[in-house]
Amino acid sequence: MATLFEAIVAFGPRLIQGRTAELEDLVPMLSKRSGLSALDAEMVLRELAGVVTHQLRTGTAVKLPGLGRLRASLSRGGQLRVNLRVDLDVVRALNAPGAYRGEIRNRSRIGLDDAGFKALWDAAHPEDPMELAEGREVGKVTNERAARDGRAPRTHAEAPVE
Repeated sequence: MATLFEAIVAFGPRLIQGRTAELEDLVPMLSKRSGLSALDAEMVLRELAGVVTHQLRTGTAVKLPGLGRLRASLSRGGQLRVNLRVDLDVVRALNAPGAYRGEIRNRSRIGLDDAGFKALWDAAHPEDPMELAEGREVGKVTNERAARDGRAPRTHAEAPVE
């Protein structure tokens, strides 16, 4: 029997990722916005990684205003990892109506409820119908846990993409 997760993966809205912005894309923008020369802007970007790495190696988290907070963590197997918690201002700016200009596959399905995904799945896979759980509220457990822990609820779905 199919799951809601499978239906969302198959039919849900998805961002089509463009190319990755490289140093040569960022330097002119940073130079123009900051008043730094292009050489100085490039040097700052290149050196930032070393400074952040140094701080993380000492067990110090790093907060980059307007960007987010980086901190080291450790897996069960002893592998060090880096976690980035993006600043909420970045998330809000990205979610502002009309702000996102990239491509979105299945844009018309933004906000589709569980029954809508079931209908899409069942039409495409009549041999493997989907059964929905009764009374399921998407995101409720996560946001209740966040409130209990004194954290802000997830904001990734606050504003619809236009």
